Parts: sequence; C-alpha cells; structure tokens
Amino acid sequence: MIYILTVTLHLVAMVLWVAPMIAVPAILSRYAPHAPKADVTDRLKATFRGLATPGLVLTWILGIANAVQGGWFDEGWLHVKLVFVLALSALHGVALGQIRRLVPGGEIPALLRNLPWIVLALVFGAVLLAEWKPF
Repeated sequence: MIYILTVTLHLVAMVLWVAPMIAVPAILSRYAPHAPKADVTDRLKATFRGLATPGLVLTWILGIANAVQGGWFDEGWLHVKLVFVLALSALHGVALGQIRRLVPGGEIPALLRNLPWIVLALVFGAVLLAEWKPF
C-alpha cells in the first residue's frame, strides 16, 4: 500500500516538475513576436519557480523512496534512468537561470525555445526505463 502511494506521488510530482518546463517556454516562444508585458513574464517566472522547483525536489525524494522500497539500486536500468533524470535536473537549473534573466519583450534564448522537445525526449526515456526495466 505504501509503495503504491509513493509511486503515485512520484508520478504526480514528476508531472508538477515537467509541465512548467514544457508550458512556460512554449508560452514565452508563442508570445515572443508580440513582446509579452512585464506582468505576463513575471507570472511565467513565478509559475516555473513555484511549480517546477518543488516538483523537482519531490520527484527526487519520492524516486529515492521508490528505489529503496523496490531494492533497485543494483539494477542497470535505474542507473541509466538516473542519467536521464540528472540531465532533466541540470536543464531545470539552466532554464531557471535563463528565465530569471528574461527581459520583457526580449529575445527568447534558443535553449528555452527548444526546451519542451528536449524535456519530452528525456522524460520518455526515463519513463520507458522505469516501466520496462529492460536490464
């Protein structure tokens, strides 16, 4: 029962983390030609910080709890999955830094414009490994 709860909470936290990493850059890119106003940019920054960062922390805590409960620390698939999750964590930090430095009406950095696709690819790899546990 506890395992199912931690897995469920892990997935919810992952969505909380990843959704702003996809949505905020997509919204910024959409409005870039129209120069979003300061209040829109500030709200998007707050959304990223307020949702994605707590989601990252909870995802890590609950993921470690799941790995302990499942006894998976010796499994090869988990080691590879952690590479994907570490890459997502690093991207989170870089994106947060770029979002903090955004100037209303300024140019959107290339990484932010491409972030939704990069995040989707990394999440796909992590979820695939967690579900299939191929090795």
